[in-house]
Amino acid sequence: MMLRFLLSIFLLLALPLVAKDSRAYLAGMSKKDITGPPVGVMFWGYAREDQTGIGIQTRQFARALVVEDQSTGKLLAYVTCEVGGIPFEIQRDVINKLQEELDPNFHFGNVLLNASHTHSGPGGHFQYAEVSFFASHFYADSYAVLRDGIVSAIKEAYQKRKPATLTVGKTIVNDAGINRSLSAYMANPETERNQYTDTIDKEMVQLNVSVDGKWIGFVNWYGVHPTNITFDNRLISSDNKGIASLLSEMEAAKKGNTSFVAIFAQANEGDVSPNLNLDNTGPGKDMYESSFIIGKRQYLASQELLQTNGKPLQGGLHFSQKFIDMSQHPVRSEFSGTGKMEYTCPSAYGYAFAAGSTEEGGGHWLFHEGMADKDRKFYIDWLAKFMLQSPSDSLRECQKPKAILFPMGETKPIPSLPQILPYGLVLVDDLTILVLPHEVTTMSSRRLKKEVKSILKEKSGEIVLSGLTNDFSGYITTPEEYATQNYEGGHTLHGQQSLNALRQEFSAMANDLLHGIEFSKSTKQNILPLDLSDRLHPIKLPESDIVSIEPKQVLNPNRNQYKKGTSVVCRVEAASPNVGYPKVNSYLWVEKKEGNVWKQFRSDGDYDTKFTYKGAGFFDKGVGKLELIWETSNDIPNGEYRLVHEGIYLSSANRKQYRIECPSFLLE
Repeated sequence: MMLRFLLSIFLLLALPLVAKDSRAYLAGMSKKDITGPPVGVMFWGYAREDQTGIGIQTRQFARALVVEDQSTGKLLAYVTCEVGGIPFEIQRDVINKLQEELDPNFHFGNVLLNASHTHSGPGGHFQYAEVSFFASHFYADSYAVLRDGIVSAIKEAYQKRKPATLTVGKTIVNDAGINRSLSAYMANPETERNQYTDTIDKEMVQLNVSVDGKWIGFVNWYGVHPTNITFDNRLISSDNKGIASLLSEMEAAKKGNTSFVAIFAQANEGDVSPNLNLDNTGPGKDMYESSFIIGKRQYLASQELLQTNGKPLQGGLHFSQKFIDMSQHPVRSEFSGTGKMEYTCPSAYGYAFAAGSTEEGGGHWLFHEGMADKDRKFYIDWLAKFMLQSPSDSLRECQKPKAILFPMGETKPIPSLPQILPYGLVLVDDLTILVLPHEVTTMSSRRLKKEVKSILKEKSGEIVLSGLTNDFSGYITTPEEYATQNYEGGHTLHGQQSLNALRQEFSAMANDLLHGIEFSKSTKQNILPLDLSDRLHPIKLPESDIVSIEPKQVLNPNRNQYKKGTSVVCRVEAASPNVGYPKVNSYLWVEKKEGNVWKQFRSDGDYDTKFTYKGAGFFDKGVGKLELIWETSNDIPNGEYRLVHEGIYLSSANRKQYRIECPSFLLE
């Protein structure tokens, strides 16, 4: 009896140690500013040269999770950046810096850089920019800010690593998206469509991270376009996914957790619009309210998952990764659907690409969705030949039924778009992550996941698709969707066999992981994407070298009293925000008076502030005008506040800081 009693006491005393040691992972999270140049740079996403920045609605951030498997020392870095897309060159440079400055165990397979795909951020960070429809120039400054911000976020997350509990859960996100290409979706076999209850994936899968019994953040995957903010907007905005992150982090901060990081990653959003009216509007009264509503719905779903007990992950990190030349990749008969070997094609934009998505506002008036090879116009082909070149007959045949507009993969001396693309498969215990550089439609995603599940079986629990990751290369549609040549099919760059090629290759990667064949930093790469570093022609940011006098004046002061729910507006003199880029942390502050001290209450990184800039006129001595706006809400505390503008101006000698304070006002 005494022996049994002592043994029981020993086991009870040992329980906390067992619980502590059962945390199979180390984890850390971080968030860094990557905001692009606020003025004069073409936004990336809508391919409209007239959509250039004039200010900021919300700043852009890189949010990072770093996980280490304690038993093997393997690492995983997952980052979502609030940009339209991330070029492979950024991943390559980030990995090189991490290997040199932090840990040599980072590699192409375990550094996943996901783009939220906001359409309201400046371009200029793609090395293919000079031939891209999405950005017209390459800016070394904005490229460096994005690259270094990602590196900084990963470094800090890595340095914060502590024993962590990882749990996975899922829920349904209601009324946050709608299939914008229903006619294409309905072209898929009825028997296949009948397996699913909806025309989009409404499921959100979330990986929660806890350290010392406290949530430090999460990553979730839910596919919806951040296009509530339309092409009429000219303010930098992280759109609905950025709103969801800010709401989550503000909620955690209210509870004293100011370092909480909420990653709303992009998934299979290819044919999913947040504009629920399907006419580039809704569900709010304007684009900013719509963005907030769709962001809040994602936020509420994430909070539900944060408050429920998910499935604990027991340990293990496994990676498969490969580069594929999608310009001529063979697709075996068991995957091609034709009973014979087929091939993907050099990339080409179709007429339907130029048409844009009708439900998202459409594109050029010469084009409409559904235009196929039989609908080609001689005058359009002539103009396209004049602008770039005509496609070869073999490319026309390979890409059918697409009506080819621009043969981007056939230009000389190098293709005008990347042809060699990165793909990967990652297992975090049994959480399976498919890594692709594409915008993947709902049914395409379902087929890819089904392919991987059929191989991994019980080794795969929850399965997610991380789209727009480690590069950007248009859409992936099913062959049936491709045949309709809606916008998504016109923007499926490598032809109708693209999805089947990826089914084949993800099946192969799943088989590799099943048999213990993994990618590591020593894995030999047969091919690599082109390095264009020596071909770049970076230019200066617009208005970044304007010499001016010091801005000092408040031009149109705000009132001295406001009711909650109204907008506070103050106009001040200002140098171009690009003069101070990227050294200015915030061009707009809302300060609150506490006793005799003014404390920062809001910045231009919050969703309820914005500023717009108007450049200097002929007689303004280089000084422009900045309008500061704070849209107050009913939950703001009563008190005395003021709006403040901070910036940097360029005198004849050097760059100097300046600050302009608007009159204080009472809010009640």
